[in-house]
Amino acid sequence: MSAWALLEGVKVVEMGQALAGPFVGTIFADLGAQVVKVESPDGDAARGWGPPHIAGDAADKERLDALLAEADVFVHNMRPGAAAKLGVDAETLRARFPKLIHGDIAAFGHVGPKRMQPGYELALQAYGGILSITGGPGAGPTRAGPSIMDFGTGMWMALAIAAALFRRSVTGEGCRIEGSLLETAVSWMGLHLANYATDGKLPVPMGVGHPLVAPYGAYEASDGPIIIATGSDPLFDRLAKALGHPEWSEDPRFATNSKRTENRDAIDAAVNEVIATRSKAEWVDELVAAGVPCVPIQNSADLMADEQVWALGILAPEPGGDVPIVGMPFNIEGQRPPMRRTASSREDIAKARETVSAAMAAGEEVFGKLFAD
Repeated sequence: MSAWALLEGVKVVEMGQALAGPFVGTIFADLGAQVVKVESPDGDAARGWGPPHIAGDAADKERLDALLAEADVFVHNMRPGAAAKLGVDAETLRARFPKLIHGDIAAFGHVGPKRMQPGYELALQAYGGILSITGGPGAGPTRAGPSIMDFGTGMWMALAIAAALFRRSVTGEGCRIEGSLLETAVSWMGLHLANYATDGKLPVPMGVGHPLVAPYGAYEASDGPIIIATGSDPLFDRLAKALGHPEWSEDPRFATNSKRTENRDAIDAAVNEVIATRSKAEWVDELVAAGVPCVPIQNSADLMADEQVWALGILAPEPGGDVPIVGMPFNIEGQRPPMRRTASSREDIAKARETVSAAMAAGEEVFGKLFAD
């Protein structure tokens, strides 16, 4: 077994759509599990977020039952109530397959007045408080760029399932696991909720700043902004000396982090005045040499050309292609889990649809309309 294939032999049936559910399947596949993705006749909803627009494949009920009988894990993120209608809810499946680990991802959770309410990434960033702290002051609601609700919920579910697999290896019993985008959002808001519970002050958007640390944020060099992050008093001492102002460390307004946060505007103005005198590249080189966390703000093109990113090996061409794809963000014994396979091609899907059509013509019960009414 390869060092990274820790889940070799584990069989997963993933009946997901869009991001959260399929991301769980991706994680398990990249860790060596055998993952079968089941979709509605029209394919995963995300296939319509094209181009390209590629239809998916349906699974007949008999085949699905056979898959579930052999599966270690079943995971889905269907809309509320759909799993029960289709007979793939936790109560039904675990009665038939006691060793099965059943993962169910919802939008607002599985209990409470909003449990039947559907939702997407942006809706849960709003309802879960993320939009209230993201963006710049006065800029209006700003969506966090990555789909942190979907991907975060997928990661939590994968972690819980992995723990459940370990528990089953000891007890022989499966279990039901429930997670939701709202619970993920609340977990990301933990620090801000604790601060509010302590002092009663609502957190506000701070751009790239941090409510508890200063100086910490974007500072304008002569040719654009750089990021400086001084998360401790020793780091601030280094910054002050590197900027030619060692006296800042003795200034009563700036001597400690708590004082600097109280006088954030003053210290930010002082740092900006010095940073504006030289270029981004000059300051990054000098501050990094001084041991101060300082980086440029990179975009996608910068990342694709970044030697550190390529040195990590996290970007690699897709199997059989030349488009760089992002792999799992860790390695095991020096090996990064490789991408197992690419998404089905148009030709593969056309062949699969012919097979499904033939089955329908023969009168077999087709397991379709997974996400319809």
